Amino acid sequence: MTHVQYNFHKLGLVLRSFPTMNRESPETYHQKLSLYFHGMIAVPLAFFVYLFLEMRHNELIPILQDLVLVQVLNYSITIVASVTVIYVYRHFKKGVFAARELKGLRNKMKYYFRVSLHVYLYIGAIFATLVLGLRLTTSAIFIVDYVLLLFLLSLHRPTPTKYVRDLMLKGQEKDIIVSKGEFES
Repeated sequence: MTHVQYNFHKLGLVLRSFPTMNRESPETYHQKLSLYFHGMIAVPLAFFVYLFLEMRHNELIPILQDLVLVQVLNYSITIVASVTVIYVYRHFKKGVFAARELKGLRNKMKYYFRVSLHVYLYIGAIFATLVLGLRLTTSAIFIVDYVLLLFLLSLHRPTPTKYVRDLMLKGQEKDIIVSKGEFES
């Protein structure tokens, strides 16, 4: 087991204590997933906006003053964030493929929920790292990275149509998700 796989496995153990989807309707499921998604964006965004506004008023002094260290930090955080986004996207795709193979709509959606939480936690950590990099260096590269990540994330926000497309739901399963009906027991 590689270091990254081990950390992802540890994260899975932590997520077992997170709320899951038990007897909820598709509408409640969507609301929960959207809440986690938007919360993961909103918390780091508040700090990011504060730092950005402080920078615009020239009142934010970088913590790190050594130019070499700043450049190393700029490149390393950007590369680590990029690699992590690619890894998380591949993990999400693998999780979606695994969810497609499950029997029953409820089981597919429960698995999709869990995989999505993993993704949101990792993306939230990347956001927090970019905010930290911005605070340490006040470098514009972190603003660009943050905006690019927000753009990528906006393409993958949770919607019933996305669930149907990702899980390749058809017929009655698709109708239940789109019309926000009830799961079958």
